[in-house]
Amino acid sequence: MKARQIRKSPSQRLSQIIHRGLGVVLLVFVFLSALLFAAQKQDNPPHQQDTSSASQAGSQDKPQPSPAEKDRSRRREAYTLYPKAFDAAERGNVYQAMEIVRQVIKLNPSSPEPHVTLGEFQYSVRNTNEARNEALAALKLDPKHAGAHKLLGRIYRDEALPSGDRDKAKQAIEEFRKVVEVDDSDVEAWQSLAQVYEMTGQQEELIKALTRWTSNDPTAEQAFAALASFYFSQRKYREAAENASRALTLQPTPENAILLARSLLAQGQTADALRIYREARERNPGETELEVSYAEALVYAGQYQEAITALKEQLKLHPRTMEALRLLAQAYRRSGRRQEAIQTLKDALHGIDVSDSLDLQLLLAQIYEEVRQIDDAVATYQSILDVILNPDGTVSKKYDQAAEEIVARIGLTYRRAGRRQEAIRAFERMRTVLGSDNPHPDLLIIDTLMEERNYDEAIKQAREAATRYPEKREFRLAEAQALGYLGRVEEAMKLLDSLLINSIEDIGVLSMKAAVLSDAERYKEAKAALEEGLRRDPRNTSLLIQLSIVQEKLKQPAEAEATLRAILERDPDNEVVLNNLGYYLAERGERLDEALALIQRAVNIAPTTGSFLDSLGWVYFQMGRLTEALNYLEQALEYEPRDATIHDHLGDVFRRQGRLDQARRSYERALELARSKEDRERIEKKLQQLSAQMK
Repeated sequence: MKARQIRKSPSQRLSQIIHRGLGVVLLVFVFLSALLFAAQKQDNPPHQQDTSSASQAGSQDKPQPSPAEKDRSRRREAYTLYPKAFDAAERGNVYQAMEIVRQVIKLNPSSPEPHVTLGEFQYSVRNTNEARNEALAALKLDPKHAGAHKLLGRIYRDEALPSGDRDKAKQAIEEFRKVVEVDDSDVEAWQSLAQVYEMTGQQEELIKALTRWTSNDPTAEQAFAALASFYFSQRKYREAAENASRALTLQPTPENAILLARSLLAQGQTADALRIYREARERNPGETELEVSYAEALVYAGQYQEAITALKEQLKLHPRTMEALRLLAQAYRRSGRRQEAIQTLKDALHGIDVSDSLDLQLLLAQIYEEVRQIDDAVATYQSILDVILNPDGTVSKKYDQAAEEIVARIGLTYRRAGRRQEAIRAFERMRTVLGSDNPHPDLLIIDTLMEERNYDEAIKQAREAATRYPEKREFRLAEAQALGYLGRVEEAMKLLDSLLINSIEDIGVLSMKAAVLSDAERYKEAKAALEEGLRRDPRNTSLLIQLSIVQEKLKQPAEAEATLRAILERDPDNEVVLNNLGYYLAERGERLDEALALIQRAVNIAPTTGSFLDSLGWVYFQMGRLTEALNYLEQALEYEPRDATIHDHLGDVFRRQGRLDQARRSYERALELARSKEDRERIEKKLQQLSAQMK
């Protein structure tokens, strides 16, 4: 599931607790300052005067006080005067309090405490420069004074956050780090560090600060919510749910409920997510974002009609809620009502500038392609492109990735529609848009040749591109793959071995080596190549997924399952692993309920991935639920129309339903698209059996 931004960002939420003025922190600090001042008084007791001398006060031979006696006298006066500053501040007369502290400083200039207190008062009335000067004065007297460092940290923090000034942010971090070095339990320091770390993009430090904040203050709802948002953005959904649950318990706001529910949805815990939403809706009736998010959960749960009804109710109240319109279109799309989805999006986009609705435009283009309205799809993609292109047809650095994706989508849309020349022209256009030094157009053209099984031309193009981009290994890898498809496996192995340089970059080469050997059904050698890669990078998820596939081919189902479960131990929301494990179980007809739950989690995370929808259809087929199987397989085909496995599975469903002509057409299409000898032989056998059945 794509993370959508919650109403308040972690930075906004953090900033709410960083207060200005004479709050609790200041009063506690001032109280401690007074205690420290008093301690200094005890360490330096007043000089005991000679009573006989005192009785001679009027005599002319009275001795003059020594410098030490004068100093003690000034300190006694300061001790008497200092509490009056706090009394004035509590009465709201901060300026009188500051004047009193200035007198205290004159009386006792060697103590850092009054400087920090005066700085706090100055800070409370936004006299930032004066506050800074007092903090610096305190540090001259005591370079390790935590209160002075905290005051400076606040000032630098307040200067950094509105402007994004990274130098000020660095200074704030330095000051607050000095505070936590002295007192690791200082909540305000960890709060402020978290805020500045987020601004500067220091994610590891941000998580540390938030974690220390919550450790020191188990009621820190904002910190738990910020942690949950961060983990959600990193697709660590279990950690996100744990922290969101703590935040929701502390503060049952709609935002926290939404965050928890989305984290649960991403883990496939649909029922729990819907329960969280229903409870939140009871607490906050009519809250728009909550209602729309609840409808989103209904869409992901496959309860399309309920979602449509809920969204229409919201749109009656708020007709131009873009997120509600987007979700309504998605609900129509997922339920197969694509023309209604198109009309919903067209109505939503009416009168809105393209630049303000790029996500809706992108969704509309995708649906146009699914219903084979190719020209409409391309025109919609082009309208997006027009927004980000310069007048000369190029693109600025800021938008180069977006432009690359959109132009590639145009080409792939043409390619999937069988309009090859227009696809190639679109890929060639990328050179103008992105610059002649971008290799992506060549990679797409080579991929097109591979899909057409024109492997000789693909090899030629890959070699030419490799001379233009010698640092790009992708072209040599593509050449090796094409050689493998032609059966020239030894040539491919020789090429791949020449690319090995005994570095971490060898991982990609070893992965391709395993792929070529697997296509040649040399599974033991493929396994050896993967094991070599895993010796260099034991936790490489891509290599482990490949290994599980090879283990399955080697008739090692227990080992394949163990490999996938080991990945899930550390990456429990990896949608590819969830799908593959569920598919293996379904393929073997084992633990079908668990297989269904695993695949549903994968679909929740990536609901438009054709292979995942195929797996969902296949597990329903194995359960004997043919109507649901057909529904998901047909959806899968809309996203992956050239996938041999989906056509093969559709043939099985049609055959089981007795729709033999449709089964034959599906098998024939699967045979056209199948790459491996093993797959072709299996499908040919099905066609032979079907022919005998139809006689």
